[in-house]
Amino acid sequence: MESKNWYFKAANTDPFIRIKGKTTGREFFLRQYTYGVLVPNPNHPLSVVSVSNNSISIDLWVGCAWQCRYCHVQGTYQDLVDEGAMPKNPRRRNPFSVEQILDELIKHPFFVPDKTVISIGTASTEPFAPGPVTDSTFEIMDAFIRRGLHNPFWIVTKAGIPKERKSDFARIVKATRGLMLSLCWADNPTTIEPVRNNRFRNAEEAKEAGATIAWYMRPIVSEWSGNPERIEMMMLWVKKHYGQVIDIIVPGGLRWTEGIEYGLTEIHNLPMPNIPRDDNVKFLPQKLIDTIISLSKEYFPGIPVYFKSSCALTKMLNIPSVTSVQAFARQACEMSLCPTVQRQICAQSPIYRMTVERAQQVLDRLGIPATVISWDLQRGLVTQPELNKSTYAIRQTIFKHLAMD
Repeated sequence: MESKNWYFKAANTDPFIRIKGKTTGREFFLRQYTYGVLVPNPNHPLSVVSVSNNSISIDLWVGCAWQCRYCHVQGTYQDLVDEGAMPKNPRRRNPFSVEQILDELIKHPFFVPDKTVISIGTASTEPFAPGPVTDSTFEIMDAFIRRGLHNPFWIVTKAGIPKERKSDFARIVKATRGLMLSLCWADNPTTIEPVRNNRFRNAEEAKEAGATIAWYMRPIVSEWSGNPERIEMMMLWVKKHYGQVIDIIVPGGLRWTEGIEYGLTEIHNLPMPNIPRDDNVKFLPQKLIDTIISLSKEYFPGIPVYFKSSCALTKMLNIPSVTSVQAFARQACEMSLCPTVQRQICAQSPIYRMTVERAQQVLDRLGIPATVISWDLQRGLVTQPELNKSTYAIRQTIFKHLAMD
Protein backbone atom coordinates (compact mmCIF):
# COMPACT_ATOMS: atom_id res chain seq x y z
CA MET A 1 0.00 0.00 0.00
CA GLU A 2 1.32 3.43 -0.97
CA SER A 3 2.01 6.00 1.75
CA LYS A 4 -0.13 9.08 2.29
CA ASN A 5 2.76 11.17 1.04
CA TRP A 6 2.81 9.15 -2.20
CA TYR A 7 -0.90 9.76 -2.73
CA PHE A 8 -0.42 13.47 -2.08
CA LYS A 9 2.44 13.79 -4.56
CA ALA A 10 0.50 11.91 -7.22
CA ALA A 11 -2.61 14.07 -6.86
CA ASN A 12 -0.44 17.19 -6.75
CA THR A 13 0.94 16.46 -10.23
CA ASP A 14 -0.82 18.08 -13.18
CA PRO A 15 1.19 17.84 -16.43
CA PHE A 16 0.19 19.91 -19.48
CA ILE A 17 0.78 19.42 -23.19
CA ARG A 18 0.99 22.19 -25.76
CA ILE A 19 -0.84 21.55 -29.02
CA LYS A 20 -1.65 23.60 -32.11
CA GLY A 21 -5.24 23.90 -33.27
CA LYS A 22 -5.99 22.65 -36.77
CA THR A 23 -8.55 25.35 -37.53
CA THR A 24 -6.88 28.56 -36.39
CA GLY A 25 -3.32 27.45 -35.70
CA ARG A 26 -3.55 28.80 -32.16
CA GLU A 27 -1.62 27.13 -29.40
CA PHE A 28 -3.50 25.52 -26.53
CA PHE A 29 -2.26 24.07 -23.25
CA LEU A 30 -4.30 20.98 -22.40
CA ARG A 31 -4.04 18.75 -19.39
CA GLN A 32 -2.43 15.45 -20.22
CA TYR A 33 -4.75 13.59 -17.86
CA THR A 34 -8.22 14.08 -16.40
CA TYR A 35 -8.77 17.26 -14.41
CA GLY A 36 -8.30 16.40 -10.74
CA VAL A 37 -7.03 12.86 -11.40
CA LEU A 38 -5.78 10.99 -8.34
CA VAL A 39 -2.89 9.26 -10.10
CA PRO A 40 -1.70 10.68 -13.45
CA ASN A 41 -0.33 7.37 -14.69
CA PRO A 42 -2.31 5.17 -17.13
CA ASN A 43 -0.68 2.09 -15.63
CA HIS A 44 -2.31 2.68 -12.25
CA PRO A 45 -5.94 1.77 -11.42
CA LEU A 46 -6.65 5.26 -10.04
CA SER A 47 -5.84 6.91 -13.34
CA VAL A 48 -9.60 6.68 -14.00
CA VAL A 49 -10.60 8.31 -10.71
CA SER A 50 -10.62 12.06 -10.15
CA VAL A 51 -11.69 14.74 -7.71
CA SER A 52 -14.64 16.79 -8.95
CA ASN A 53 -16.32 19.78 -7.29
CA ASN A 54 -18.63 17.70 -5.12
CA SER A 55 -17.60 14.08 -5.58
CA ILE A 56 -14.99 11.58 -6.55
CA SER A 57 -15.65 10.57 -10.14
CA ILE A 58 -15.02 7.13 -11.64
CA ASP A 59 -14.46 7.29 -15.41
CA LEU A 60 -13.80 3.96 -17.10
CA TRP A 61 -14.24 5.15 -20.69
CA VAL A 62 -12.68 7.25 -23.44
CA GLY A 63 -15.09 8.66 -26.02
CA CYS A 64 -18.77 9.57 -26.18
CA ALA A 65 -21.43 9.28 -28.86
CA TRP A 66 -23.17 12.47 -27.69
CA GLN A 67 -20.31 14.70 -28.92
CA CYS A 68 -21.56 17.86 -27.21
CA ARG A 69 -19.49 20.64 -28.69
CA TYR A 70 -18.71 22.28 -25.34
CA CYS A 71 -17.69 19.09 -23.52
CA HIS A 72 -15.06 19.86 -20.88
CA VAL A 73 -13.44 16.47 -21.49
CA GLN A 74 -11.95 18.00 -24.66
CA GLY A 75 -9.47 19.66 -22.33
CA THR A 76 -7.91 16.27 -21.56
CA TYR A 77 -5.25 15.28 -24.07
CA GLN A 78 -5.52 11.55 -23.28
CA ASP A 79 -9.16 11.61 -24.44
CA LEU A 80 -8.43 13.20 -27.83
CA VAL A 81 -7.42 9.95 -29.49
CA ASP A 82 -9.37 10.36 -32.75
CA GLU A 83 -7.24 12.84 -34.73
CA GLY A 84 -7.35 15.39 -31.94
CA ALA A 85 -11.00 14.74 -31.02
CA MET A 86 -12.97 12.49 -28.68
CA PRO A 87 -13.95 9.21 -30.36
CA LYS A 88 -17.66 8.54 -30.83
CA ASN A 89 -17.42 4.91 -29.74
CA PRO A 90 -16.40 4.54 -26.08
CA ARG A 91 -13.44 2.35 -25.21
CA ARG A 92 -11.91 1.49 -21.84
CA ARG A 93 -9.34 3.94 -20.49
CA ASN A 94 -7.19 1.36 -18.75
CA PRO A 95 -7.16 -2.43 -18.38
CA PHE A 96 -8.12 -2.60 -14.71
CA SER A 97 -11.38 -4.12 -13.52
CA VAL A 98 -13.91 -2.29 -11.39
CA GLU A 99 -12.88 -4.45 -8.43
CA GLN A 100 -9.21 -3.54 -8.89
CA ILE A 101 -10.07 0.15 -9.09
CA LEU A 102 -12.15 -0.03 -5.91
CA ASP A 103 -9.40 -1.98 -4.16
CA GLU A 104 -7.16 1.04 -4.67
CA LEU A 105 -9.77 3.72 -4.09
CA ILE A 106 -10.78 2.52 -0.63
CA LYS A 107 -7.11 2.74 0.43
CA HIS A 108 -6.85 6.34 -0.69
CA PRO A 109 -6.95 8.94 2.12
CA PHE A 110 -9.21 11.23 0.05
CA PHE A 111 -11.97 8.59 0.10
CA VAL A 112 -14.24 8.38 3.13
CA PRO A 113 -16.38 5.23 3.47
CA ASP A 114 -20.13 5.92 3.50
CA LYS A 115 -19.60 9.70 3.07
CA THR A 116 -17.74 10.55 -0.14
CA VAL A 117 -20.18 11.20 -2.99
CA ILE A 118 -19.34 8.94 -5.94
CA SER A 119 -20.13 10.20 -9.43
CA ILE A 120 -19.86 8.09 -12.57
CA GLY A 121 -18.85 9.30 -16.00
CA THR A 122 -18.65 13.02 -15.19
CA ALA A 123 -15.19 13.29 -16.75
CA SER A 124 -15.47 10.86 -19.63
CA THR A 125 -18.73 9.80 -21.25
CA GLU A 126 -22.50 9.46 -21.06
CA PRO A 127 -22.93 7.04 -18.11
CA PHE A 128 -26.19 5.61 -19.49
CA ALA A 129 -24.98 5.12 -23.05
CA PRO A 130 -26.48 1.85 -24.34
CA GLY A 131 -24.66 -1.45 -23.86
CA PRO A 132 -21.43 -1.92 -21.93
CA VAL A 133 -21.24 1.64 -20.63
CA THR A 134 -24.60 1.42 -18.83
CA ASP A 135 -23.68 -2.06 -17.60
CA SER A 136 -20.44 -0.71 -16.13
CA THR A 137 -22.30 2.13 -14.38
CA PHE A 138 -24.43 -0.38 -12.49
CA GLU A 139 -21.40 -2.62 -11.97
CA ILE A 140 -19.61 0.24 -10.17
CA MET A 141 -22.52 0.90 -7.83
CA ASP A 142 -23.01 -2.79 -7.09
CA ALA A 143 -19.31 -3.20 -6.36
CA PHE A 144 -19.55 -0.61 -3.57
CA ILE A 145 -22.66 -2.28 -2.19
CA ARG A 146 -21.03 -5.73 -2.18
CA ARG A 147 -18.31 -4.28 0.04
CA GLY A 148 -20.86 -2.99 2.52
CA LEU A 149 -20.20 0.65 1.60
CA HIS A 150 -23.13 3.08 1.72
CA ASN A 151 -21.64 5.99 -0.22
CA PRO A 152 -24.19 8.10 -2.11
CA PHE A 153 -24.11 8.12 -5.92
CA TRP A 154 -24.59 10.94 -8.40
CA ILE A 155 -25.12 10.46 -12.12
CA VAL A 156 -25.51 13.28 -14.65
CA THR A 157 -27.13 11.99 -17.83
CA LYS A 158 -28.38 13.17 -21.21
CA ALA A 159 -29.46 9.70 -22.33
CA GLY A 160 -32.52 9.35 -20.16
CA ILE A 161 -32.99 6.59 -17.61
CA PRO A 162 -32.37 3.00 -18.74
CA LYS A 163 -35.59 1.06 -19.20
CA GLU A 164 -36.56 -1.87 -16.98
CA ARG A 165 -33.99 -1.04 -14.30
CA LYS A 166 -36.46 -0.06 -11.61
CA SER A 167 -35.55 -2.97 -9.37
CA ASP A 168 -31.84 -2.18 -9.76
CA PHE A 169 -32.41 1.45 -8.80
CA ALA A 170 -34.51 0.39 -5.81
CA ARG A 171 -31.78 -1.96 -4.62
CA ILE A 172 -29.14 0.76 -4.93
CA VAL A 173 -31.25 3.36 -3.14
CA LYS A 174 -31.98 0.96 -0.28
CA ALA A 175 -28.33 0.00 0.18
CA THR A 176 -26.82 3.51 0.02
CA ARG A 177 -27.28 7.00 1.43
CA GLY A 178 -28.96 8.07 -1.77
CA LEU A 179 -28.91 8.14 -5.55
CA MET A 180 -29.25 11.41 -7.45
CA LEU A 181 -29.98 11.35 -11.17
CA SER A 182 -29.41 14.75 -12.76
CA LEU A 183 -31.20 14.94 -16.12
CA CYS A 184 -29.27 17.43 -18.21
CA TRP A 185 -31.38 19.50 -20.62
CA ALA A 186 -31.15 23.15 -21.66
CA ASP A 187 -32.72 22.76 -25.13
CA ASN A 188 -29.51 23.66 -26.93
CA PRO A 189 -29.54 23.55 -30.75
CA THR A 190 -28.24 20.55 -32.72
CA THR A 191 -25.17 22.54 -33.72
CA ILE A 192 -24.22 22.42 -30.03
CA GLU A 193 -25.77 19.12 -28.87
CA PRO A 194 -26.21 16.84 -31.91
CA VAL A 195 -28.15 14.08 -30.13
CA ARG A 196 -31.89 14.77 -29.90
CA ASN A 197 -33.68 12.63 -27.38
CA ASN A 198 -36.01 12.81 -24.40
CA ARG A 199 -33.68 13.43 -21.47
CA PHE A 200 -36.48 12.60 -19.00
CA ARG A 201 -37.27 9.17 -20.45
CA ASN A 202 -38.22 6.58 -17.81
CA ALA A 203 -37.61 9.07 -15.01
CA GLU A 204 -40.87 7.95 -13.40
CA GLU A 205 -39.45 4.46 -12.82
CA ALA A 206 -36.34 5.79 -11.12
CA LYS A 207 -38.40 8.18 -9.00
CA GLU A 208 -40.70 5.36 -7.89
CA ALA A 209 -37.59 3.37 -6.97
CA GLY A 210 -36.54 6.12 -4.59
CA ALA A 211 -33.98 8.02 -6.63
CA THR A 212 -33.80 11.81 -6.32
CA ILE A 213 -34.48 13.43 -9.69
CA ALA A 214 -32.87 16.77 -10.50
CA TRP A 215 -33.47 18.77 -13.65
CA TYR A 216 -29.95 19.86 -14.57
CA MET A 217 -30.81 22.93 -16.66
CA ARG A 218 -27.30 23.31 -18.07
CA PRO A 219 -25.52 24.86 -19.84
CA ILE A 220 -27.65 27.92 -20.48
CA VAL A 221 -25.82 30.26 -22.84
CA SER A 222 -27.24 33.48 -24.27
CA GLU A 223 -26.05 32.65 -27.78
CA TRP A 224 -27.59 29.14 -27.69
CA SER A 225 -30.73 28.74 -25.58
CA GLY A 226 -30.49 31.45 -22.97
CA ASN A 227 -33.43 33.77 -23.45
CA PRO A 228 -36.57 34.20 -21.32
CA GLU A 229 -38.93 32.82 -23.97
CA ARG A 230 -36.92 29.63 -24.42
CA ILE A 231 -36.58 29.12 -20.69
CA GLU A 232 -40.33 29.51 -20.18
CA MET A 233 -41.00 27.04 -22.99
CA MET A 234 -38.74 24.50 -21.26
CA MET A 235 -40.47 25.05 -17.95
CA LEU A 236 -43.89 24.56 -19.50
CA TRP A 237 -42.86 21.37 -21.30
CA VAL A 238 -41.23 19.77 -18.26
CA LYS A 239 -44.13 20.74 -16.00
CA LYS A 240 -46.68 19.27 -18.42
CA HIS A 241 -44.94 15.94 -18.96
CA TYR A 242 -42.78 15.43 -15.84
CA GLY A 243 -43.98 17.91 -13.26
CA GLN A 244 -44.50 15.22 -10.60
CA VAL A 245 -41.05 13.71 -11.17
CA ILE A 246 -38.77 16.67 -10.53
CA ASP A 247 -37.39 17.01 -6.98
CA ILE A 248 -34.84 19.76 -7.59
CA ILE A 249 -33.88 22.20 -10.36
CA VAL A 250 -30.23 23.12 -10.90
CA PRO A 251 -29.66 25.80 -13.56
CA GLY A 252 -26.21 26.81 -14.69
CA GLY A 253 -24.21 28.51 -17.39
CA LEU A 254 -21.15 27.52 -19.40
CA ARG A 255 -17.72 27.54 -17.83
CA TRP A 256 -14.63 28.71 -19.65
CA THR A 257 -11.64 26.43 -19.88
CA GLU A 258 -8.93 26.25 -22.48
CA GLY A 259 -10.16 22.78 -23.36
CA ILE A 260 -13.75 23.93 -23.94
CA GLU A 261 -12.54 26.74 -26.17
CA TYR A 262 -10.32 24.28 -28.02
CA GLY A 263 -13.25 21.92 -28.57
CA LEU A 264 -15.63 24.59 -29.82
CA THR A 265 -13.26 26.62 -31.99
CA GLU A 266 -10.71 24.08 -33.20
CA ILE A 267 -12.51 20.74 -33.38
CA HIS A 268 -15.99 21.95 -34.30
CA ASN A 269 -15.21 25.33 -35.90
CA LEU A 270 -17.79 27.16 -33.78
CA PRO A 271 -17.48 30.55 -32.08
CA MET A 272 -16.73 30.67 -28.39
CA PRO A 273 -19.65 32.30 -26.53
CA ASN A 274 -19.03 35.66 -24.95
CA ILE A 275 -18.35 34.55 -21.38
CA PRO A 276 -15.59 35.60 -18.95
CA ARG A 277 -12.29 33.77 -19.38
CA ASP A 278 -12.32 32.75 -15.75
CA ASP A 279 -10.97 29.22 -15.57
CA ASN A 280 -13.57 26.62 -14.56
CA VAL A 281 -16.11 29.17 -13.32
CA LYS A 282 -19.63 28.89 -14.74
CA PHE A 283 -21.22 32.09 -16.03
CA LEU A 284 -24.95 32.80 -16.03
CA PRO A 285 -26.14 36.41 -16.52
CA GLN A 286 -28.10 37.87 -13.62
CA LYS A 287 -31.01 38.65 -15.94
CA LEU A 288 -31.40 34.96 -16.75
CA ILE A 289 -31.01 34.01 -13.10
CA ASP A 290 -33.88 36.34 -12.23
CA THR A 291 -35.97 34.87 -15.06
CA ILE A 292 -35.35 31.30 -13.88
CA ILE A 293 -36.22 32.13 -10.28
CA SER A 294 -39.43 33.91 -11.28
CA LEU A 295 -40.59 31.14 -13.64
CA SER A 296 -39.67 28.41 -11.16
CA LYS A 297 -41.85 30.00 -8.52
CA GLU A 298 -44.72 30.08 -11.01
CA TYR A 299 -44.41 26.63 -12.60
CA PHE A 300 -42.63 24.60 -9.89
CA PRO A 301 -43.79 26.08 -6.57
CA GLY A 302 -42.12 24.42 -3.60
CA ILE A 303 -39.37 22.81 -5.70
CA PRO A 304 -35.87 23.86 -4.58
CA VAL A 305 -33.80 25.74 -7.17
CA TYR A 306 -30.06 25.69 -6.63
CA PHE A 307 -27.24 27.39 -8.50
CA LYS A 308 -24.63 25.03 -7.05
CA SER A 309 -24.73 21.29 -7.71
CA SER A 310 -23.48 20.62 -4.21
CA CYS A 311 -26.67 22.17 -2.81
CA ALA A 312 -28.78 19.56 -4.59
CA LEU A 313 -26.66 16.74 -3.17
CA THR A 314 -26.75 18.39 0.24
CA LYS A 315 -30.56 18.53 0.13
CA MET A 316 -30.78 14.84 -0.82
CA LEU A 317 -28.48 13.87 2.05
CA ASN A 318 -30.13 16.22 4.60
CA ILE A 319 -26.75 17.39 5.87
CA PRO A 320 -24.92 20.75 5.95
CA SER A 321 -23.53 21.87 2.61
CA VAL A 322 -20.87 19.46 1.35
CA THR A 323 -18.89 22.43 0.02
CA SER A 324 -19.91 25.06 2.60
CA VAL A 325 -21.85 27.10 0.04
CA GLN A 326 -23.60 29.00 2.83
CA ALA A 327 -20.22 30.27 4.09
CA PHE A 328 -18.08 30.64 0.97
CA ALA A 329 -20.58 31.22 -1.87
CA ARG A 330 -23.13 33.33 -0.08
CA GLN A 331 -24.54 34.95 -3.22
CA ALA A 332 -25.39 31.56 -4.72
CA CYS A 333 -26.81 30.45 -1.39
CA GLU A 334 -28.97 33.50 -0.87
CA MET A 335 -30.48 33.59 -4.36
CA SER A 336 -31.37 29.89 -4.31
CA LEU A 337 -34.92 28.77 -3.55
CA CYS A 338 -34.00 26.57 -0.61
CA PRO A 339 -36.36 25.21 2.06
CA THR A 340 -36.04 26.84 5.48
CA VAL A 341 -35.38 23.45 7.07
CA GLN A 342 -32.35 22.90 4.85
CA ARG A 343 -31.01 26.39 5.57
CA GLN A 344 -31.28 25.59 9.28
CA ILE A 345 -29.32 22.37 8.74
CA CYS A 346 -26.59 24.25 6.85
CA ALA A 347 -26.40 26.79 9.67
CA GLN A 348 -25.17 23.93 11.88
CA SER A 349 -22.20 23.19 9.61
CA PRO A 350 -18.97 22.09 11.28
CA ILE A 351 -17.23 24.78 9.22
CA TYR A 352 -18.45 27.29 11.83
CA ARG A 353 -16.79 25.31 14.60
CA MET A 354 -13.52 24.78 12.77
CA THR A 355 -10.32 25.50 14.70
CA VAL A 356 -6.66 25.52 13.74
CA GLU A 357 -6.23 22.22 15.57
CA ARG A 358 -9.12 20.51 13.77
CA ALA A 359 -8.01 21.86 10.40
CA GLN A 360 -4.55 20.44 11.06
CA GLN A 361 -6.12 17.07 11.84
CA VAL A 362 -7.88 17.15 8.46
CA LEU A 363 -4.61 17.84 6.62
CA ASP A 364 -2.80 15.12 8.56
CA ARG A 365 -5.51 12.59 7.82
CA LEU A 366 -5.34 13.44 4.11
CA GLY A 367 -1.56 13.13 4.11
CA ILE A 368 -1.03 16.75 3.07
CA PRO A 369 2.37 17.98 4.33
CA ALA A 370 1.49 21.47 5.51
CA THR A 371 1.17 23.28 8.81
CA VAL A 372 -1.98 25.28 9.52
CA ILE A 373 -1.04 28.83 10.52
CA SER A 374 -4.52 30.25 10.89
CA TRP A 375 -8.15 29.66 10.03
CA ASP A 376 -11.17 31.93 9.74
CA LEU A 377 -14.14 32.28 7.42
CA GLN A 378 -12.86 35.51 5.90
CA ARG A 379 -9.32 34.47 4.96
CA GLY A 380 -9.91 30.75 4.86
CA LEU A 381 -7.08 28.33 5.54
CA VAL A 382 -3.56 29.78 5.80
CA THR A 383 -0.81 27.17 5.72
CA GLN A 384 2.92 26.80 5.38
CA PRO A 385 3.78 25.97 2.68
CA GLU A 386 0.86 27.69 0.95
CA LEU A 387 -1.65 25.31 -0.58
CA ASN A 388 -3.23 27.77 -3.02
CA LYS A 389 -0.58 26.75 -5.54
CA SER A 390 -1.40 23.07 -5.24
CA THR A 391 -3.49 21.26 -7.83
CA TYR A 392 -7.26 21.49 -7.94
CA ALA A 393 -7.47 17.91 -6.61
CA ILE A 394 -5.66 18.91 -3.43
CA ARG A 395 -7.42 22.23 -2.87
CA GLN A 396 -10.93 20.92 -3.50
CA THR A 397 -10.38 17.82 -1.36
CA ILE A 398 -9.31 19.97 1.59
CA PHE A 399 -12.33 22.19 1.04
CA LYS A 400 -14.73 19.24 1.08
CA HIS A 401 -13.14 17.52 4.05
CA LEU A 402 -13.25 20.69 6.15
CA ALA A 403 -17.00 20.80 5.49
CA MET A 404 -17.32 17.09 6.34
CA ASP A 405 -15.64 17.12 9.76
